Amino acid sequence: MKDDELGRVYSEGEIIFREGDEGDRMYVVQAGKVSITKKAASGEVTIATLEPGEIFGEMAMFDRLPRSATATAFGEARILGIDKKKLFQSIGRDPTLVFKLIESMSRRIRRLDEEFAKLNKGKKELLKIFVDIDETCNFILEEAKNFINADNGSIMLYDENEKRLAIKAAFGAEWKPKLELSQGEGIAGDILKTGKAELINNVCLDPRFKTGPSDIVSVLCVPLKGKNGNFGVINMSKNSEKLFSIEDLKLLRTISNYASIAIENAMNFTRLHHVTDEFLRHATMLDMW
Repeated sequence: MKDDELGRVYSEGEIIFREGDEGDRMYVVQAGKVSITKKAASGEVTIATLEPGEIFGEMAMFDRLPRSATATAFGEARILGIDKKKLFQSIGRDPTLVFKLIESMSRRIRRLDEEFAKLNKGKKELLKIFVDIDETCNFILEEAKNFINADNGSIMLYDENEKRLAIKAAFGAEWKPKLELSQGEGIAGDILKTGKAELINNVCLDPRFKTGPSDIVSVLCVPLKGKNGNFGVINMSKNSEKLFSIEDLKLLRTISNYASIAIENAMNFTRLHHVTDEFLRHATMLDMW
């Protein structure tokens, strides 16, 4: 069935779009509900359930990137699809529409702060999704310390513009200046490139190791993986002769699965602000005419 002003009816479990699909339109839930899920190593994780009146899929209209999640009808649902041309024609007829869209996106931003990605170990919540990248990275690292005994740790994210890995959160000995690596440089840069987690219990014998202010003996380094590939790493290290175990590596890999989702959500929050600015620019242009 083609989309019209009344939208299209999707049956229970029917896919509206999949993570990784190319996108050329946004959607409005007219009736029923829509489940938004994201792939993780442990399976699909539900990150939102949308109600009537809420919009979704608008990011692909502005950033030209593949869909960041999968949208599925939760029960029978009527969904209206709107392409970019139709959207701006509608805004031209009714400029107040832009503010309705911003209001809807604002509700979603608030909800992001309430969503949780959970790692059940002793029935404790490990990871809460925040909407600020630095805040999210700091939270992840603080919680990782509760499960893995380490003297130092950091989360490094890859900056596409600078083409460098940079520290976003850290504990233990501080690098002065803070360490930055290109892809393939150092242990962290190599793991960003290969996507393979590593346990190194004698870093002095590893030619990739970059020396710092502390006497590091052993290192855990695990990649952060997103829809478009690896985008960062989590590092944990020890200065003592008490080395990391394979169980420590497995646990940090599990933490990284949920950390990747949380950090990507924080990145999406930033992207939502860019989309909001785009809407406001169009609204301003319409007012000028």
